[in-house]
Amino acid sequence: MHVTVTGKQMDTGEALKTRVREELSQITRKYFDHAVEANVTFSRDHKGHVGAFVACDINLKAGRNLFMRVEGEGPDAHRAFDMAAEHLAKRLRRHRRRINDHARSLAEERRPPLGADLPAPELPARPGP
Repeated sequence: MHVTVTGKQMDTGEALKTRVREELSQITRKYFDHAVEANVTFSRDHKGHVGAFVACDINLKAGRNLFMRVEGEGPDAHRAFDMAAEHLAKRLRRHRRRINDHARSLAEERRPPLGADLPAPELPARPGP
């Protein structure tokens, strides 16, 4: 999986990049074996000097026609990523559950009822008196 980690108006250290790559790989591998690309962007928001926080934005492309975007906020980049990663894991888990439930319902519709195709059992003939 290709992971790009960038920062807007802030510096992302090598430790943060390594942690992001490892955790995203672990999360996506748990639910999908073919996740292709993830873009993670950190930005600092200054809402006055007291309320400054870091926002983390994750854009994930996980296969054909599956794109997910999640956000997280925290006092620092690591906590912001934790919030976004937790949200991403929850969305991937729910998506995977919907796919599995749909596949199970289709399989049940295709399966014939038990005993529908079986011929009636023949009873052995009883010898006469």
